[in-house]
Amino acid sequence: MDTPGRGFYADRLIRIVSWVLIAFSILTVYMTTPRESGFAHNADEGYYFAYAMIVKEGGIGQFPALLQHHLSDKVAQLYPHPGRVGYVLFSAGWLSIFPDTFLSLARFSWLCFVMFLFASFWFSRKYFGERTACFYTVLLSVHPLLMTAGRRVLQDSVLNLFWALSVWLFLDFLIEKKRWQYFAFLAAFCVSLSIKEASGLLWIFFLAVFFVFKNKKGAERPLSGRDLAGIFFIPVIVLGALYVALLGGWHNVWALVRYVAGVHFPGCAVTNAYSLFGMGPWYKFIIDDLMLSPWTVLLAVGYLFHILVKRDTAKPVLYLAIFLVVVYGAMSLMKYTKIIRFVMTMEMSVCLFAVLALEEIFSRVKNGKGPLLAFLAVCIIYVVNSMNFTHLFVSWNIYDPISYWLLQAQRIIPSRSLF
Repeated sequence: MDTPGRGFYADRLIRIVSWVLIAFSILTVYMTTPRESGFAHNADEGYYFAYAMIVKEGGIGQFPALLQHHLSDKVAQLYPHPGRVGYVLFSAGWLSIFPDTFLSLARFSWLCFVMFLFASFWFSRKYFGERTACFYTVLLSVHPLLMTAGRRVLQDSVLNLFWALSVWLFLDFLIEKKRWQYFAFLAAFCVSLSIKEASGLLWIFFLAVFFVFKNKKGAERPLSGRDLAGIFFIPVIVLGALYVALLGGWHNVWALVRYVAGVHFPGCAVTNAYSLFGMGPWYKFIIDDLMLSPWTVLLAVGYLFHILVKRDTAKPVLYLAIFLVVVYGAMSLMKYTKIIRFVMTMEMSVCLFAVLALEEIFSRVKNGKGPLLAFLAVCIIYVVNSMNFTHLFVSWNIYDPISYWLLQAQRIIPSRSLF
């Protein structure tokens, strides 16, 4: 028979061990960050670093020249464009304070990884309780994809933070209907859009959520059409003004829009052969994620089916299920974007559903041992994912986790060196 005292000490043990594991993950990411020569100086990392240094040294007036150079140079077009002004400005600001090295800029990604974990804990505790939040943050902290993003000079970790803030803050507004939450959400969403144009996919998600929850029971008042219009028009107006100011006029903004549209929706065969690694069937993301974090994927898929048969799914759970389905579905429909790091923020739903699945499985255990058994399962997943991270991103030193490298590293296909 369970007693209140036993439950208290079990929760205390779970809390302490959870934060020890989270701290170990954070330290692991910090300690395994490549040295200066280990970064991709001639690939995306090199271009992001160069943009940051040019803006740091020459000021924001350098953006028009950077854009014109990118649009006129076929080689430069194989790499990220300088129109991702949010990340460039963050990076330039960081390098203005800290040493102007690749390692220093990678620490910014690490900081965003840490902030993402704390934000995830804060919001998940608010909606699911502290025990679930501990389990959830442990799984997020040890996901190989999130960990490696926190040690590279790429926009992935920064974007992941602001996507997460956008999603959680919009949920806050849906639940509590406070006006400051609405504007905090819009601020996070505007930053996301400025970091990477793929953030526009969130508009589809917000639209889907609007129609699902517009008249949902239990709300203080339904969402208004004015709220929905603001989600679309306020970011467009704010970012339109920002881009006109930074890029030197509407003609440059329009040239950037046409270029970005051509990259993501090419009308003919792509000229960048690397894009071909982004092709594949709709279930490619599942395959890649199974090679990174197999148990969280299997548990999350099972829990999604559980949601389908439940009639009383909690609002936050349904909300995050919609997020997962929309992001996964939209990115699966695009031809050249099926690369797992492009959808890394969907792990905020995958890891949560894995935790909820474990709690559901062990909720039937008697004598109050269910939470401890669920936490034991979380610890086992932690060990498996830690080994995966070390194998894939430290031993194999995978830079971009495309299917080709993951399949080789996991010995599902043989190495090219054998042929």
